[in-house]
Amino acid sequence: MLTGSKTTFKVRQIVPDMKERMLSHSGLHTRGRDMFGLRCLPGECVLQRAVLVRKKLSAREGGGWLAGTLFCTHFRVAFVPQDCHKPDDNADPVLLGDHDVALASIEKVVAVGPSRTKMVTPNSSLKFTPEELVLYCRDLRVVCFLFDRLTPETQAVEITYSIAKTYQPLKPGTVLSFQNAALGSVEMKQFLSNRRRDPQMNWFESQADWERDLERTGATGWRVSAVNDRFEMATSLPRFNVVPQKVLDTELKKTFAHFNEGRIPRWCWHHPRGSSLLRMASFQNNIYHEKDDIRNLEALLFGGQQQCVVVELAEDMPTPADIQLAHTRLRALCLGDISTSVSVPDDKWLSTLEASHWLDHARCCLKKAAEVSCLLRDGHMSVILQEPEDRDLNCVVSSLAQVMCDPHCRTQLGFQGLVQKEWVMAGHRFLSRTNYHRESDKEEAPVFLLFLDCVWQLWAQYPSHFQLTGDYLLALHDSVHLPLFSSFLSNCQRERSRRSQRLSQSYTPVNGWREVLPRDSSQDAVDPPLPPVWDWSLQYSCNRRARFTHPVSQPVPPQLVLNGNLNANPDSHKLPDGAPGSVLLLSRGTFSSPSHLLPWRSGGGSGSYRKSHRRAPSSESLPGLERVVKAWSLSEACRPPPAPLDPHEPLLPLLLGPCVRVWRDCYLRGALQAQAFCHPTPASMYHPVDQLAWEVQQLRDKLASVSTRNATTTAKKQESRRPDANLNQNSNNGTFLFSAPRPSMATPRSPPPTATPPRAPNPTGAPPKLAGREAGKRTFLFGHPTDGRPDQRYAPTPSARLPKNNGPSLGS
Repeated sequence: MLTGSKTTFKVRQIVPDMKERMLSHSGLHTRGRDMFGLRCLPGECVLQRAVLVRKKLSAREGGGWLAGTLFCTHFRVAFVPQDCHKPDDNADPVLLGDHDVALASIEKVVAVGPSRTKMVTPNSSLKFTPEELVLYCRDLRVVCFLFDRLTPETQAVEITYSIAKTYQPLKPGTVLSFQNAALGSVEMKQFLSNRRRDPQMNWFESQADWERDLERTGATGWRVSAVNDRFEMATSLPRFNVVPQKVLDTELKKTFAHFNEGRIPRWCWHHPRGSSLLRMASFQNNIYHEKDDIRNLEALLFGGQQQCVVVELAEDMPTPADIQLAHTRLRALCLGDISTSVSVPDDKWLSTLEASHWLDHARCCLKKAAEVSCLLRDGHMSVILQEPEDRDLNCVVSSLAQVMCDPHCRTQLGFQGLVQKEWVMAGHRFLSRTNYHRESDKEEAPVFLLFLDCVWQLWAQYPSHFQLTGDYLLALHDSVHLPLFSSFLSNCQRERSRRSQRLSQSYTPVNGWREVLPRDSSQDAVDPPLPPVWDWSLQYSCNRRARFTHPVSQPVPPQLVLNGNLNANPDSHKLPDGAPGSVLLLSRGTFSSPSHLLPWRSGGGSGSYRKSHRRAPSSESLPGLERVVKAWSLSEACRPPPAPLDPHEPLLPLLLGPCVRVWRDCYLRGALQAQAFCHPTPASMYHPVDQLAWEVQQLRDKLASVSTRNATTTAKKQESRRPDANLNQNSNNGTFLFSAPRPSMATPRSPPPTATPPRAPNPTGAPPKLAGREAGKRTFLFGHPTDGRPDQRYAPTPSARLPKNNGPSLGS
């Protein structure tokens, strides 16, 4: 019933109780699948629908608007295009279609009217009929829907309220209700129970999985220990850990108490040249070290090597709080203030991006991983990553080092196994860092998203070395914001095992705390089974999954470039041979041998041990880090090409300002919808972003033509420079403006087809100038993609502001 004026609506009068709505519409999903093309999931109920709706497509989707029908279920906001093919009822269901949005990933619902906008909440009321519906998502997407004039007003209002009432539960911490809505039905449980895991992927859940990885890497002298099978030694460590063969389980049990949370030094990866990568937590203070304990600790640290290098990450790397702050600033920059929809002015965009420090954190992680990769490449040493809790930055650096050095980790199955080993099984606190329950923000920090950004940086610089694609990394990024997968809904393997098996604990004087299986191990209604995130066929369509990988071509030796602080020469600047048993510390870019590095060598513990071992050389006699990771000189560019590239030669990233870029397909995919026009523009009117894109393309074509024309006269000069040395770099802060023009992009005098704006081609060939835009002062944030495809994503320039829109905007 409608009360008050014609355009006044109340949420309680429009939307009934959720249970009554689901019961009353229990059969609607069957009819909707037949009449409107929506294929519901098993047990999914349609709460509301609206016809004659248009969805704004992103530049990657081709731009423009797509007509169709909008649905709101108790799990997702589904959009069915008008011309889509009829779904196959016999095919397996997909959680999210190409145009769907999960309710749990929505952060803000905005209704746009003729003259104002309003953020809609479950308790709010609308005094106008929405003309547009804008959904701000946690994964930095902005999805816009436009209601046609023929769309019934009641449908537009009711579906807006339905989304606002279901995406934001009234009580915090009710993620379980969303899981029940998506996976709790009997049909969905039966469907999930029949699914099988990929047998080709290494899940690192059994002893055989770890032994298979030892065999793959050629690691000898190591074994898989099951001493933590019941999580009695360390609750956050996995059941199985790889330790030296010389350390027996009876001796290994005594070493857990010497480290924070019992996270002892453990094997991660073996380099073909003989080095081993380990990770551990910091030492416990005020622990007395027995002589036998010291021998076992030394065996764990050295792992059969003569030299050990401890890489301290706490002093060089950003803290989780720093990462969270940087990500919050990045979100505000890309989407505007989420509460007021106020965007950053164009002339301050670059400075605001730099002030967020997100790219600085990515550069720091890449640099530290590159240093570790160089140490591993030198061979015959034990490289140990040390972090106070061994659950955040160790995951980042260890994973990045393996991506740089191991080609297997750059394939889809290898990368998924790497995340399983170094993140899921190693005890990264996904549940706390992602903060699905939204109860406490103290532990929230997108550490895993920073790692994905670093992997994208490597992929952008070495695309031919990766089987993965940007679409795959983007899909994994978006899956983190969907609380449906067992991979991200626990802080360690122990919590994950207890939830999946519904284990309880019992205490006996003899055995202590033990996990006890219930008599009835079947899942109840409030505990739906959670699939792993790697079940991509459950999440995405075949067309989407087809873009996850591409064939890996034969890698070509990279051309020598001026990197600034990294050296890719595997045979020069090695560490000097230290005395057997020497332990070095790599911190703040330099090597040292502090007396407090190992507690038992700093005056505590057994005195007889210190007399029976040679001390490490002093820090004065050790070379600086520049002896290991040093810049290539320009004269080395004239050397003959090297031998065929070693597949385990690390992919050292370029860390200069122009090389670490913004992951625009992820961070800026919603910026245009949030800051530009929302209504379709007339055919005679240019979209501001299209106008800017046209000007960017015109300038690139001119630069490419000039570069090609002068290529023959400057050939000798170009030989002594790296190919991409022509970078427009701000001398003050090193912010990347635009990349050098490529010869392949040279065009004739006539403008190419891509040079005209896609919305309204001008017969004269030149678009009208926008008021207030200075033609002589233009800077551009992004360059051409590395794969050579024409760029279809653009962002407002910092020196030119978009004209004010006379129609409705997103500002409240």
